[in-house]
Amino acid sequence: MAYNQEQLKTYKAVSIIAFILSVYGGLTFSGVKENDLAHTPYSASSILLYIYWAILYIWQAVYIIQVFFPDDFRLSIVSLIGWHFPIFSILHYVWSELFTNEHYFLSEIVLIINFLNIITLYFAHKTFALRPISNYLLIHMPLVAMTMAWLFYAIFWNGAVWLQIHKVWGRIVANVFIWVFLFVPGFFLTFFNDWATGVSFTYLLFALAFGQLATKVFALQWIFAFVIAGILAIWTIGAMIVGGIKAPNGENAPLLVVEEEHVGN
Repeated sequence: MAYNQEQLKTYKAVSIIAFILSVYGGLTFSGVKENDLAHTPYSASSILLYIYWAILYIWQAVYIIQVFFPDDFRLSIVSLIGWHFPIFSILHYVWSELFTNEHYFLSEIVLIINFLNIITLYFAHKTFALRPISNYLLIHMPLVAMTMAWLFYAIFWNGAVWLQIHKVWGRIVANVFIWVFLFVPGFFLTFFNDWATGVSFTYLLFALAFGQLATKVFALQWIFAFVIAGILAIWTIGAMIVGGIKAPNGENAPLLVVEEEHVGN
């Protein structure tokens, strides 16, 4: 059901407040001294992560702005999926506060909850199939693809910090589990042609590779990260091509079909 004016005002206010908290949490986190945080097998390049979040925040700000100038169709989409975004922002703020205060177990729990929030959005509303491409970029990219990739990566990184994985045995285990970063985005690329998720994971794997290279020159983790990032980059380009071919054939997301019915009513 589409929002009435009072509900829309509430959504705007909550989204803005939650977004400000998220940005504040990000700034707080950026002031943390790296120390041992940079020496886990999943520690990425800080500079590349800051760039990732700067782009994500700008993109999310654009999403919030468009809520003030909606068309009926896009507003109907926001009515169904919009609350996942404020929830993400609030939980990200909570995570940053817990993480900066070294409550790593609790911060890990918050990341898992937030990941479930975004993965629910992904499968319940199928934002990966939004059309036209402007809706895909405006809604799916900042609300789902980039946030899901970050949360998945952060679960491994936060977990490595929490468990203090620095020694040889921990790096051996990490050398095995890093391949999950190929299979998980590969699933979304294969079955949904979700190149936005592919792009997000590819970037984070390159950030991880450069971070590991700066930490340990003689190690397998950065080599594996570069290999995975390269495979994902090629896989993502393939998904873009396939998606571009399919789009003109009228493949619409079930969410959009439902929404058109709502708008029509």
